[in-house]
Amino acid sequence: MNLKIEETRENKLLKRKEIKYTVEFEKNNTPSREVVKELIARNTNSNKELVIVDFNEQLTGLHVIKGYSKIYSKKEDAMLYEPDYELYRNGLKVKEEKQ
Repeated sequence: MNLKIEETRENKLLKRKEIKYTVEFEKNNTPSREVVKELIARNTNSNKELVIVDFNEQLTGLHVIKGYSKIYSKKEDAMLYEPDYELYRNGLKVKEEKQ
């Protein structure tokens, strides 16, 4: 897999870095959110837990994903600014099961 960061923006108000990227992958399955998260963390020298993958969109007929992610400096900031559904998707919050 190959990650190409298209645009980087520092959002000082929300204490995060926002990136737009393209991921080229082999002719296997589309990489999961977790795999993309690890790839971004490795390439930006950040903690995997602090990367929030907002969306990934596969381009039709190609083995390419275009996406948008946010990298926080602290977990507390992510918990404060991100909506619950994003925290669940990215594994920062776990749904409580009803008994």
